[in-house]
Amino acid sequence: MRFAALVPAYQAAAHLGEVLLGLQALAEPLDTLVVDDGSRDGTADVARQLGARVLSFAGNRGKGHALLAGFQALADYDGVVTLDADGQHPPECVPSFVAAAVSGADLVLGVRRRSATMPPLRRLANGWSSTWATWIAGQRISDSQCGYRLYGRAVLQRTPITPGRYEVETEIAVRASRLGFRLAEIPVPTVYGAGSHLRLLRDVPRIVGTMGRLTLETLAPPAVMRAAARRTPPVRGT
Repeated sequence: MRFAALVPAYQAAAHLGEVLLGLQALAEPLDTLVVDDGSRDGTADVARQLGARVLSFAGNRGKGHALLAGFQALADYDGVVTLDADGQHPPECVPSFVAAAVSGADLVLGVRRRSATMPPLRRLANGWSSTWATWIAGQRISDSQCGYRLYGRAVLQRTPITPGRYEVETEIAVRASRLGFRLAEIPVPTVYGAGSHLRLLRDVPRIVGTMGRLTLETLAPPAVMRAAARRTPPVRGT
């Protein structure tokens, strides 16, 4: 099976190099794509200097748009590992994600421990949203907001995805679960310090709105989900 790494990046020049060097140091390095989401600090230059493939946006469009563009560019791979450019996701965990996928998981979710190192508001919001996501998904989602994941090709091909920002990751997990894909979870370190681009007044309402929409979908699935559910059940390697 062939796997690639996808790193959505915005204003990440100070930390991206360490992430890319960590990916290169793996026993089995992955082909790596950096999607530069309209950075103005040389993020794309750092990525190119370290040998990563780069896809750049002219302006900032949001993490969800960066992920979707990356998924499309990496459509030929069996799975895509996503990790943040700010150093919050240690590359040395990548083999654990790959092993879970090889063992049969369609979507592998990173799970951070809600320790004191996680900002209090983030810890509260994460616990609340993860409980809600688990309830409406039908499978356990212990960390609905962690961007450290592995998406199998069938998940990306068959799960309807609405372009957006941080809420996209929650939508994919919930919808993939409802469509019968197999979820697995991998513990990952809780690392903070580089700062997050998530904005409470902008992004939290979007996440809450998405959760509300996904809850209503349990009663009235939209046409795209009805069509996805009618397709052939997921088959490994397709």
